[in-house]
Amino acid sequence: MKLLVIGDFQGNFTSRLVKKIKKEEFDAIVGVGDYGGISDWRPWIMQNLRYSKVGMPYLTAEEYFGKKKLKKLIMKDDFAAKNVLKRLTRFGKPVISVFGNGDDGWYYYKYSKGLPSSLKGKRRFLRRLKAFKDITYGQAMFGGKSFIGFGGYMDIDAYFDKKTFKDAEDAEKCKMRIERREKSKSDLFKRLRKIGRNKELIFVLHYPPQGAFDIIRDKKDNPMNGKSAGIGFFTDAIRQYRPLLVLCGHMHEYQGAKKIGRTVIVNPGDAEKGKAAIVEVEEKNVRVKLID
Repeated sequence: MKLLVIGDFQGNFTSRLVKKIKKEEFDAIVGVGDYGGISDWRPWIMQNLRYSKVGMPYLTAEEYFGKKKLKKLIMKDDFAAKNVLKRLTRFGKPVISVFGNGDDGWYYYKYSKGLPSSLKGKRRFLRRLKAFKDITYGQAMFGGKSFIGFGGYMDIDAYFDKKTFKDAEDAEKCKMRIERREKSKSDLFKRLRKIGRNKELIFVLHYPPQGAFDIIRDKKDNPMNGKSAGIGFFTDAIRQYRPLLVLCGHMHEYQGAKKIGRTVIVNPGDAEKGKAAIVEVEEKNVRVKLID
């Protein structure tokens, strides 16, 4: 079984990458998320990270961009994500996918109350993509393998490093985020217990596990440079359930394959910059070919 593994488009599926993919042979596509999340959002995200580091209040997108510009940005992002998803399904292969933290509104974030107002319309769009299977918080079978998905936005462990809080409200927000993370961890392990330890497991994640492709390398404008963006309980699940393969993204600064124990971890690189990977799974053997 050969898989085209791809993600982190940020709304940009280059013609150059499409041409490269057409030269490859594969049986299915595995998407690791961030079909949208265009670069226009980055200044706002980075500013809030800097504010958070010094205890300043969070700025909403509307406060930062203004109501009129925000509406245009949401429409632009929505159009870009739809274009990426349509192009993925045009290869004529099944697409097994999780959404990423940059795909707000495309998935039901089950660990917080409320649904994105745009979710219903986007779900109708996804249903028209006959080959597309969303396993953001689910699973699918393909080629005799169980694909276990976990995507969407997550609070990385590094967010909880601080020992003191500026006020009671800050402490309460941190408590809520910890509770939300514990719910997500419980959900993953509950699903895995139903399946049991199985050499035929493949994890499809957006965020990386701690210990592989997780250290932030961005000295220019990311105040979390040098910290881990990995998820600790992903690593716990890998060590306990020993999947054959883990596919992840999120970290644009990496492309390649590593191991945690005997499990192969693959980050295909950011598709926005023309990167992807072909991963061949044959019984217990995994071979990785990088597209760059």
